Amino acid sequence: MASTEIGEGVRAVPLAGHVGFDSMPDQLVNKSVNRGFCFNILCVGETGLGKSTLMDTLFNTKFEGEPTQHNQPGVTLKSNTYELQESNVRLKLTVVNTVGFGDQINKEDSYKSIVEFIDAQFEAYLQEELKIKRTLHSYHDTRIHACLYFIAPTGHSLKSLDLVTMKKLDSKVNIIPIVAKSDAIAKSELAKFKIKITSELVSNGVQIYQFPTDDESVAEINSTMNVRPTFLVNGAMLKAYIDSYSTASFHKYIYEKLSCYCSI
Repeated sequence: MASTEIGEGVRAVPLAGHVGFDSMPDQLVNKSVNRGFCFNILCVGETGLGKSTLMDTLFNTKFEGEPTQHNQPGVTLKSNTYELQESNVRLKLTVVNTVGFGDQINKEDSYKSIVEFIDAQFEAYLQEELKIKRTLHSYHDTRIHACLYFIAPTGHSLKSLDLVTMKKLDSKVNIIPIVAKSDAIAKSELAKFKIKITSELVSNGVQIYQFPTDDESVAEINSTMNVRPTFLVNGAMLKAYIDSYSTASFHKYIYEKLSCYCSI
């Protein structure tokens, strides 16, 4: 049977008939769909920046939760897990919210409880891996996949609390900085604010999440997002019909309706 050289020490050998490994991608997809997916989000930001509202908007649902008390002396983390399904794809979503972040007079240790929580999830997974009889296939992995860091729309610069916290977290989790309630600032000021944020992150050595560019199908758009890493977001749960088939979320003001959006 003839063969051709395709690289150093590698030969391409033609098959005499059907083997069956061409179905491996489909098998992997079916296995993943049957098992479902797990996604854990950490929302860090001061009280009142719309963390819960943005989660409702992102996943197009209303996450029911107990009212949060903001009279604690320190920062606490509240974790809720939800089972979502779209078509035949199941998603186990865990949303971790910071409660009381930035509410204290002395904010020096505000980041510590967040760091301790992230480390605890790493430790829990490590202990599961070290077991003689591991059950990782059914283990609920609670390690954080992404940290959405909500920045107050001041229009000036990052607060020292933000810089310190992001610096403490950047080696432990993928940080995605976003300007919350960005409709509170004029568009001209938003552009300057984004440039200021990026400059301060770089000058303070804060490493934020870089979107992968090794996949050619998304390399161009991901490269653009890496150049302008701060997102502008505006969440809302009021609905309005666009046409007969779709709706959009919006904020209602006295003078206009503003659709929810995310911009880079």
